[in-house]
Amino acid sequence: MRWESLQFEQYGIYQDEELGRFTEDPVRLVHFLHAKRSERAVDLGTGNGIIPVYANALYGCPFTGIDIDAAQLRLADLSARRNGQDIPFYELDVSEAPKALGHGRFDLVTMNPPYYARSSAGEDPQRARQRHGDRLDDFLAAAFALLDNGGRLCLCYRADGLADLFTLLRKNRLEPKRMELIARGERAKVVLIEAKKLAKPGMDVFVSDGQD
Repeated sequence: MRWESLQFEQYGIYQDEELGRFTEDPVRLVHFLHAKRSERAVDLGTGNGIIPVYANALYGCPFTGIDIDAAQLRLADLSARRNGQDIPFYELDVSEAPKALGHGRFDLVTMNPPYYARSSAGEDPQRARQRHGDRLDDFLAAAFALLDNGGRLCLCYRADGLADLFTLLRKNRLEPKRMELIARGERAKVVLIEAKKLAKPGMDVFVSDGQD
């Protein structure tokens, strides 16, 4: 376990190589949020807490984090305590979150869900747990239940999975309103999406070169 600066004032976060380190994707997602101090926010599948810790530091809004991995949650809690942040973390499956935390309680839901449906042979089990999963529909259903009407969902996903993502967003009555494509080379690899609960159609699209 080691302490790593977030290069923002005194804030930092604990990471453990054996549990997997965060990438630049959640950092980009935090900057994409444009959160308000008054917004109540929850991060689904929070891992070591990088999104709640950084977003709370940057915007000052109250955050909650949930995950099923107790070891990661211990890191998240240690980071928040060292930073002097009051961020509650709960060991919960996303399907349990609305009942445990409250339906319609939040203005903002964030997530950086598993990208791929299957893991490869020989892949590190912890990394596989973070990167692979087929529960996007469960995450989105939980987001809808947790959000107040008009509330925002902001998430990071792979660009080549956009068709499936848009289908599931609309199935769960979360309308895409803002999208940023992160281009690395000739093609976009990652996409940041903001969707609103029960909103009307219409979306702004932006492109970033992935270099900042």
